[in-house]
Amino acid sequence: MNVDPTEKDAGKIRAALVELYETELDLEPTDLALIDVAAPMLARAAQLDAVVRREGQMIPGGNRAGMMVLHPGIAQAQLSRTQAAGHLAKIRGEGEGSRRGHNARDAVGARWGNRV
Repeated sequence: MNVDPTEKDAGKIRAALVELYETELDLEPTDLALIDVAAPMLARAAQLDAVVRREGQMIPGGNRAGMMVLHPGIAQAQLSRTQAAGHLAKIRGEGEGSRRGHNARDAVGARWGNRV
């Protein structure tokens, strides 16, 4: 199961992330806590993407009448994804040695590398 970048339900995102990581790692409670923090951030980013698609990338604003500005939801969605990726990159799983956490970082890079 992959994490759908358009999914707006944090619970579904959490379930998909846990399934994704558990294919390679035995998750510890701290890893699950990191997923619990990241899932709502990713859901919020998807919600903001939907708003930007509906309203357009450029919206009226600024200090002059009729001036168009970049939709602030774009930056907020990117920030949410960046913060979520930072939390997900900390997932290490159980184990010892240099391979601990290696697969988690690969999974984060593969999934979110082109979005942050």
